[in-house]
Amino acid sequence: MNRKTTMGLHGLLALAGASVALAAMPLGEAVAQEQPLIGVSLPMTGSKALVGRNFKQGVELAIADINAAGGVLGKPLQVLFEDDQGDNPNGAINAVNKIMQVHKTPVMIGPHYSVTQMATQNVYCNGKIVSLTGATGVAVTGSGCKYVIRTRSNDDVQAKAIIDYAQKELNAGDKTAVFYANDDFGKSGQARVVAQMASLGLKPVAVESHNPNDKDYSAQLAKLKNAGAVLVVLWAHDTDAALIVKQAKQFGLPFRFAGAVLSEDAFLKLAGSGAEGAMSASYFVPTDPNPAVQAFVKRYEERFKMAPDVWSATYYDATMLAAKAINTAGSGDASKIRETFGSVKYDGLLASYGCDDKGDCNRQVNIVEIKGGQPVVRAAVRY
Repeated sequence: MNRKTTMGLHGLLALAGASVALAAMPLGEAVAQEQPLIGVSLPMTGSKALVGRNFKQGVELAIADINAAGGVLGKPLQVLFEDDQGDNPNGAINAVNKIMQVHKTPVMIGPHYSVTQMATQNVYCNGKIVSLTGATGVAVTGSGCKYVIRTRSNDDVQAKAIIDYAQKELNAGDKTAVFYANDDFGKSGQARVVAQMASLGLKPVAVESHNPNDKDYSAQLAKLKNAGAVLVVLWAHDTDAALIVKQAKQFGLPFRFAGAVLSEDAFLKLAGSGAEGAMSASYFVPTDPNPAVQAFVKRYEERFKMAPDVWSATYYDATMLAAKAINTAGSGDASKIRETFGSVKYDGLLASYGCDDKGDCNRQVNIVEIKGGQPVVRAAVRY
């Protein structure tokens, strides 16, 4: 299914309504009518439930488009959702086991978080199911598991894009600092930023950390100022990053910020005017002028009465890619489906997908700058 086919289905969405309703039926009713082909492991409860809501809505819109275009293997696609509680390894193991042992689907969307991907790979890498994920940890496709397919570029690509672009545009050179969250997310991010700087012969002028959910960052910001930082690469969670840039503005600090989440909706809402000028290596923003993205945004808003975010787009693409692979394989056999990813091509919202032997299908990230409170795509970077 190419982009034109996928994005030109406005008049057919009503036809898919019955199929989407079928996917939402209680398990007994759905299985009675047809064995589902895709299970979804996503957060439906807990602190990541809002991520899960947008993730789920992206999948649901993809189901509508797939079924309007003829379904999978000539039949309406059915999808069943299981709660993995986000970044909870035990919750993810339970969800994956249920998808594999009860629903017995050959394809699974998720788990999303790198920590839960790594926790569940020993469960599903036996070849009975293929997992499509947006997890960005380098180890996700570097562990030797041949049954994982990644639909976002990894953390190395994101870090490289940030540093390359920032050096070209800002010429910050040896006045670049790193400020990171003291957890797995932040530590891995800062390590990759520092390594990328080293590859260019650069060394951070300062490296500072904070604990997730801290409220006062004045001490670290003062150290960054005293070190002479011009650019601060911020590898922090969205709410923490928002408070950091707000406090920097309140203190009158002249930093430019760049980072991994500085275009996400939660960051923008909390950071307010402090976000102005921030740059981010982003996979998706709804303001992207790409016609395919704008068609998706319009249909998403019509259906869900809200704008899509990166989770919506990531798992819309993952579902579309999964359906294309199943149709290409001509089978519901997991091993045959996995084999097709080596040849399947798909022009999606995040990238034009083409999968390598490790299962990495996306080597693109967008450089986004906040202007007038809105994320503006400055460049699409591909490696």
